[in-house]
Amino acid sequence: MAILIPIFLAAFASILAVVGISTSYFKSKQRNQIRSMLRNAEASPAEQRSGSLLRESKEENGISDFLKHFSFIERLDLMIEQSGQKTSSSKLLVLSLFLMLGGFLLGSHFAFLPTGLTGLVGALLGGSLPLLNLLRQRTKNLEEFEKQLPEALDFLSRSMRAGHGFSIAMELLASDSPDPLGPAFRRVSNDMQLGSALDVALGKLSALVPSLDVRFFVSSVLLQQETGGNLSEVLAKLALIIRERFRLKGQVKAVSAHGRITGLVLVLMPVVVAIIMMITSPQYLVDLAADKVGRMMIYGALFGQVLGYFVIRKIINIKV
Repeated sequence: MAILIPIFLAAFASILAVVGISTSYFKSKQRNQIRSMLRNAEASPAEQRSGSLLRESKEENGISDFLKHFSFIERLDLMIEQSGQKTSSSKLLVLSLFLMLGGFLLGSHFAFLPTGLTGLVGALLGGSLPLLNLLRQRTKNLEEFEKQLPEALDFLSRSMRAGHGFSIAMELLASDSPDPLGPAFRRVSNDMQLGSALDVALGKLSALVPSLDVRFFVSSVLLQQETGGNLSEVLAKLALIIRERFRLKGQVKAVSAHGRITGLVLVLMPVVVAIIMMITSPQYLVDLAADKVGRMMIYGALFGQVLGYFVIRKIINIKV
């Protein structure tokens, strides 16, 4: 048991060093990309084409292969941006590592599982807390974006009927909309002002907000750009469809409320009872884990909890 703590501390220090080096590299690369974008915005069209060809060749030869080893950093940065949190991937990873260390030490103190296993379980639980909070904030942010989207589409439709172009309407929408919709559309507007093509700018919006409604919006705008048509009318009808879908989703949510509450109680009740027993009667769990049949009961209970959580989630997760 004593040898596990130095090994864990050494792994903690190594991971921390790797995270620091990779974060500094990505920040340097981002600064270089911003400088290159600003230079290209001021250059002539011929210079922009030649510069883009040189950049693509350079990236394909060296940088893209290196970034494949750190793709989780890009995914984590995207999740942080989707959640709206004012933090960075390095801070989040450092916090996870510290909580992992605290969970390991706390689990080692309450060793009601076989030697070292309780510490590992505590480390996994502690290290996953920042990520779980990030996922919760991301889900909340995306849901709020979807609620604001119908009003945004109506705003674009009215602005275009008043005589504004699509780019001007996007700029007005970005300046008047609250979070999280405002910053997302402001990013699209800024990309278009810097010279990005419409499909590229809207593609970034679709990647930033992985929503079916956003994909419908992007497809409608790009299709109208290629074939023509009354875009303001299309956006107004799309806003009406999204509102109807939200109304149907609310009805389904109200009908399935009893099942969701029941599932939440069934999942949390054993966890709460186990925590109370760890505080009030820790020796009971120690004696249970020391017995062979008791350990089998603990493993069976953990497996049943995980299986029951996914089964209940599958039952109450009704797609609309």
